[in-house]
Order: sequence, then C-alpha cells, then structure tokens
Amino acid sequence: MATNKDLKRGGFYWKDKQPYISVTTILSVIDKPALRYWFGKQVFLAMVKDPTLKEAEALSAPYKVSDTAKTRGTTIHSVVEAYKKGSTINLEGVPEALQGFTKAFYRAMEEIDINFLEQEKTIFSKKHKIAGTLDLLAEISKKMYVLDIKTGKDIYQEAFLQTSAYKSILEEEGKKIDGIGILLLKEDGSYKFETRIDCEIETKGFYACKEIYEALHREDLEKIGYFK
Repeated sequence: MATNKDLKRGGFYWKDKQPYISVTTILSVIDKPALRYWFGKQVFLAMVKDPTLKEAEALSAPYKVSDTAKTRGTTIHSVVEAYKKGSTINLEGVPEALQGFTKAFYRAMEEIDINFLEQEKTIFSKKHKIAGTLDLLAEISKKMYVLDIKTGKDIYQEAFLQTSAYKSILEEEGKKIDGIGILLLKEDGSYKFETRIDCEIETKGFYACKEIYEALHREDLEKIGYFK
C-alpha cells in the first residue's frame, strides 16, 4: 500500500499517474517577509558564532535550523497520534527542546473539547487538480472542523488559506465541514487557538494563489501533463 510519501514528489501528489498540485506548493507564491527576515537572521547568527565560516557554510545555516523544525513537527505529530489513540507520551521520552510544545498540546486538550476523527489524511480534488494532507479532522461543539497544528511564534494568515483549501476538497467529496482552525503550540508551554466558520474569503484567496502558481509555472506543468 502506497504511503503519503510515495504519493508525493516534486511538489505534487500523484494519483492514477496524474499530477495534483500540493496545497502547500501553491501557497509558496505568497511573499513571506517574516520568513525572509528569519532566513537572513540565521545567516547572521551563524557568522556571529563563527566568523571563519565560508560563504556556503553560512548560507546553509537556515536549512540546518529548518531540518530541526521538521523534526519538531514530526515529534509533535507523534504526540497527537498517541493522544488520538488514547495514550499519553511521557515527557521524559521527549527531547528537552520539545517538551514545551508537548505540554502546550496537552494543555490545549484539557481546555478545548476536541474529538479527533481523522489525522494525516491525504485528500484529492479532481475538479481543481490539487491535493494535500490535512493534520486533523475534528469535532468541536458538535461542529466539524479542519484543523492544522503549528509550532512557532504566531499564527500566520496563510495557514487559514491552507485549511480552507482542505475544507474545499472535503466538501467536494460531499462532507459537511463547518469551519477551519489553527492550533499553535508554543515553546513556553502555552498555545493559541483560532477558528473561523465563515472562510469564503480565505477560500477565494487560496484559489487566486492557484491561478498565479499555474501562470508562473505553465511550462513545467505542461511537461508533466498537468493540463491534460
């Protein structure tokens, strides 16, 4: 049986030999000033720490930090999966640098009445030729939500474009989805949770990004047979 990783390559999900643009790939067209600042700051900090670094070594610093962030995301998703199955991960088994995020998750679960229905579900839209893997499909106060779990400093607005895209795909499948939400877990053990019921603007924004992505990458998309 193919895994999500097997289905995804080169920024696309593949199904029946047809390419579907990844939701996150589409959102790469959005300018992210905070990310550019962060990238530059990592290079600067690497040079401050070791002034003897060569140019290539300094420029690789942000990618090393990014790999750490990916590991953090993988760990948190394991915590979520265990919780969904009725288990609690012992903090002693979690790296110290990630314990705050883990505490934030458990705190959120104590304070928010969330019933997890599905996790890490890959979904496809034949109509729009897009696909993605949503974090969580959950029930909150008898309403159905698409949720995404983030770890970082704050909730960025493009996160709602991402979850609105997943909502749109699920609705195409005939599912009734009431809203979208973002659960931000912070390093200090706190969390931030935001939901939206009316997300028509976010959905329109996502599909506007899709049109821009297709226009900017038309030649590449033609080569892989996307427009067939």
